Amino acid sequence: MSTDLSQHADGAPIDARAAESPGGRRILGVSVGATLAMMTLTLLASVVNYGSNLVFSRILTPAGYGDFTALIALTVIAAVPSGAAQTVVADRLAAYSALGDTRTIAYLIRHAAAHVLLYATVLGLVYIATIPLITDLMGLQSTGSAIALAPMLILSFFTPVAFGILQGLERYVALGLVMLWIAISRIIFGVPWALSNFGHGPGGAFLGMAVGNLTAVLAVWWIVRHQRAPAGTGAARAGIRRRMDTKTVAAGGAFMGFAFLSNFDVILAKLVLDGHSSGEYAALATIEKIVVFLPGAVALLMVPSAAKARASAGSARRVLRVSAMAVLGATALVALPAIIAPRFIIETMFGSGYSQASGGVIPIALAGLGLALLYLLVVYTVAINDRRWVLLLVGGMGLQVVAILLYHRSPTQVATAQAVTVWLVLLINEILFHPLVRATRWARLGVTA
Repeated sequence: MSTDLSQHADGAPIDARAAESPGGRRILGVSVGATLAMMTLTLLASVVNYGSNLVFSRILTPAGYGDFTALIALTVIAAVPSGAAQTVVADRLAAYSALGDTRTIAYLIRHAAAHVLLYATVLGLVYIATIPLITDLMGLQSTGSAIALAPMLILSFFTPVAFGILQGLERYVALGLVMLWIAISRIIFGVPWALSNFGHGPGGAFLGMAVGNLTAVLAVWWIVRHQRAPAGTGAARAGIRRRMDTKTVAAGGAFMGFAFLSNFDVILAKLVLDGHSSGEYAALATIEKIVVFLPGAVALLMVPSAAKARASAGSARRVLRVSAMAVLGATALVALPAIIAPRFIIETMFGSGYSQASGGVIPIALAGLGLALLYLLVVYTVAINDRRWVLLLVGGMGLQVVAILLYHRSPTQVATAQAVTVWLVLLINEILFHPLVRATRWARLGVTA
């Protein structure tokens, strides 16, 4: 069997043929029932996930919560390649599913799992070797927290690929349940371990997250047991040997750019602020992440829908615009309370120890609103294989570093620098790349979508 996963098993391009979508009421190409179930489950998962962050902010000191949030940000940035893999895997599985090619789907599932195993092993070993350096550079209170992060970091390479498999196969209810379980496990295991001497503070939270990720990956592997290729087909060997092509590099670059923009502010705050102030900014960053990822279900729905739209109509622009409207509405509702009553929000969520950061709530909520739209664009550009768009994020990364290094006397200033960076990136995208407001792009700069 060919290992060129851009082609159908018989050698035809994956977008050469397409099956018609079944009838019935659908949202972004997905049945209303499945859409509502998945959105409900992912919403619950997000609520529980960030609810656990609030618990950790109260059982840890502000400095300890700063360590926790900074290490989580490091994990997100380090595990970026598998985040890109989620979109690539989901897009390809959806395309083959539209063609009814179950043979290639089975091959691709095992191929993708083996491919990510290689990266998880190599990068996990690199992280373990650099733990002393990371502890020193980030000014962590304990090396134990960095050590406890290792299992969770390694497993974090596998969970996005597992999500991508369920996403591409349109197993949305299963996907929502798996995401909910991961969130619940942070509280079930992470909170008791964080409170005990065994967990060493933030380390206990990381161990709890590792348990959730491990059981989730095993559950997904069992769910697709009848759809994945058996051992002996050569899919795993091909996955381990497979080298990254330009599409994979561009996809990884796009997700790395987003991970950098949405997480490196926390690491910079840890470096430029004192321990207590970095903990205050960690609280602001938690609000930002709530705004960013609560409407994440829209992006999950968009990838298979975009793949089918390209196969049938040759363009997925309408899918992007509809998805952007949904994200904007959802994030605006989430951000509105923070904008109206910032001090009440931060004291209610994190306690009076974080009240001095209330001035940063409005800018960080606006940053979260912009990042939610930016994440949608990341997923969209990876799905349509727009390799130039990543250059926009590279510029945004440089702008973020410069802005925060120049403007960081308080958590509020860092939050403001973050918001300005994100909205400047969106403005440039609107003018030059994939507009979310304008009806058309400049023809001379157009990219077929």
